[in-house]
Amino acid sequence: MVNGKIEALKVRLSGGVAPAMATPLDGDGYAVNTAVLPALIDFLMSAGVKGLFVGGTTGEGILLAARERMRLHEAVVRYVNGRFPVIVHTGHNRLETAVSLTRHAEEIGADAIAAVTPYFYGVSEDALAAYYHALAAAAPNTPLLLYDIPQLAVNGITPTLLRRLSQELPTLAGLKTSRPDVQVVRQLIDAAAEHQIVLAGNESAALGLLALGADGLISGLSTAVPEPFVALTHAVSQGNLADGQQCQRVINKLLACLPAGERIGAIKRILTERGIPAGTAVPPRPMPHHPIWPTMQPLLTALPKVEKTT
Repeated sequence: MVNGKIEALKVRLSGGVAPAMATPLDGDGYAVNTAVLPALIDFLMSAGVKGLFVGGTTGEGILLAARERMRLHEAVVRYVNGRFPVIVHTGHNRLETAVSLTRHAEEIGADAIAAVTPYFYGVSEDALAAYYHALAAAAPNTPLLLYDIPQLAVNGITPTLLRRLSQELPTLAGLKTSRPDVQVVRQLIDAAAEHQIVLAGNESAALGLLALGADGLISGLSTAVPEPFVALTHAVSQGNLADGQQCQRVINKLLACLPAGERIGAIKRILTERGIPAGTAVPPRPMPHHPIWPTMQPLLTALPKVEKTT
């Protein structure tokens, strides 16, 4: 049963981008504004994305109370209603909370679960393995993705750990890696089993990672500016290197428009400027004081055209 779900997940996500969706918040910056979710999801679906990654780094999942994360997960899964895969992030520094979130994700019918490693304190690979074993046991019928972002979490997924867990966990569907080191990502791609999926999160090297064998992308910026990432994955799937290179150039120019230290707030400001009131970043993360989308929008004119399929 799980093997079939893993196979379907890979088919549906390969060759595309699944935005790391921003989480719309109420004015206090702590409660999820579920009323905005339909507009945000419709915006991303109409842009041609292939799935959603909910409650991850860009979604500020680790900053929200567990009950708010569950409200978010439930609302997204209910509204999407199977139209494309929803990956729910359930990682937490407290194992009991991560297990509770993971169990809940299976109960609501998430297509897959992703979990970042425990963060801040360094732990051994045996401890990381035990953490993922506990999460897999909490959702025995749902594909599990490891979430590798050691530059923020301190702990990461090594190729050795990936191979080990691939042998030990029948539900392991692969991983999402946001490492900046392309050489290590290449080693993770090589370590993944053939049936597993590798989703890359390094936006500035997205084209190279797809060329190395990543199956698709998970991108934070694409929750507010999906167009260049959809165009990039389309170009790669068509074997069009020139268009892919042009898309990557546009992406890198867009990344340069994000103010330093305000990435989450900037993404939410862009969404608001595009007509989707995403609210603020979770305090004390700052919000930019100046418009961003007017600077970005002209850059999209350099993108190659993508013919939408039905």
